[in-house]
Amino acid sequence: MPTLSEVIARLSFLTASPAVAGLVVTASLIIVVRDWRVSLAALLAQYLLMGFLLTRLITHEVATVKALVGALICSILYLTARRVRWGRQRSKYETSPMPIGWEVFPVGLPFRLLAVVLMGLVASSLLNSCPLPEVPRDIGFACYWLALIGLLAMILTAEPLKAGLGLLTFMAGFELFYAALESSLSVVGSLGIVNLFMALAIAYLASAREVELVGEQ
Repeated sequence: MPTLSEVIARLSFLTASPAVAGLVVTASLIIVVRDWRVSLAALLAQYLLMGFLLTRLITHEVATVKALVGALICSILYLTARRVRWGRQRSKYETSPMPIGWEVFPVGLPFRLLAVVLMGLVASSLLNSCPLPEVPRDIGFACYWLALIGLLAMILTAEPLKAGLGLLTFMAGFELFYAALESSLSVVGSLGIVNLFMALAIAYLASAREVELVGEQ
């Protein structure tokens, strides 16, 4: 186990990039906070921060398009969350001992905080043992961090919208890495279309789940 000073030394490069530090915060909020408004705001901020980071890898115009696609995705998920009343879906829970929102993350806050810290240590370890080729060190950490947090979100919940945020976060990490390898507009546009289709699929699954729950009542 690395000592605290070693961990701090490994993460010291984060201070050189406030955008990376912002991604650490926004991705953590997606895991730690159950409120859907906070989660979607964190996802939107995540896409904006990604836009800033991508300006170091691709042209500013293309990075702006990526940020706008992210904003469109958040709009789709926001409308879906309002429609299905995310976090209040199961009215039968309101009369049971299980608190509202439990279905979003069936584990407690301490466990989620510990999981986020462990993902940070794993990302730092991967960055040192397997640095990503042609990617600056701070952006490499962001790639690992977003991918791991995205996987964690998908593992911790079966709720379509929250798991969808995890999938989109994972894809954000992949896009950061791939942008360093291939920065052509066609590739960036294709990834943007894939993200939009994923957002629509997430919205469909959330709506279908709501219909199923209503039918059970």
